[in-house]
Amino acid sequence: MTIAIVLIIAYLLGSLPTSYIVVHRMTGRDIRDLGDGNPGMMNVWDSVGLLAALIVGFGDIGKGMAAVSIAILTDAHEIAPTLAGLTAILGHDYSIFLLLDGGNGMGPAVGAICALAPLAAAPAAAVTIVFWLILGSRRLAGSIGLLLVPGLAYITSNDPSVIAGVVACLTLAALKIIRFEGFTPARSRIEQ
Repeated sequence: MTIAIVLIIAYLLGSLPTSYIVVHRMTGRDIRDLGDGNPGMMNVWDSVGLLAALIVGFGDIGKGMAAVSIAILTDAHEIAPTLAGLTAILGHDYSIFLLLDGGNGMGPAVGAICALAPLAAAPAAAVTIVFWLILGSRRLAGSIGLLLVPGLAYITSNDPSVIAGVVACLTLAALKIIRFEGFTPARSRIEQ
């Protein structure tokens, strides 16, 4: 399979509007009309509840994992897994099914990182859960966990392409979050 086909599949996977589908099936409403309008897991959690958010979260993470896994299995090119992860994130952020609207890309980024560097992702996820329980802030705990991943990827794999892929996926998702939320307290959910 060529890298172009892998990337098309990755974009289409990323474009699946998980939050829109789940919220519409559960409530009959469009997630973009609820809460902060972002069709992502955090807004689903805030607007619809934990069960819907968990379904969306698993779906979004699964999209990133599937895209990277397909690239790894097809052995299209050494850089293909990273490009597939980035493309799935872009598909999530600019979904063809939502007329180029989408979430912040953190779910598919986490999924891509899990597939690229599973030995780094697992302890980072554990740290995230511990910090969430201690601090009570989803965003701050998630940020701490994600910041640990590049270092853990270096320790567990020492493969430059894996480390670069992890950093690229985190950077792309972070840029979208900053663009959507900014750094002002009025727009940031850092306290949640």
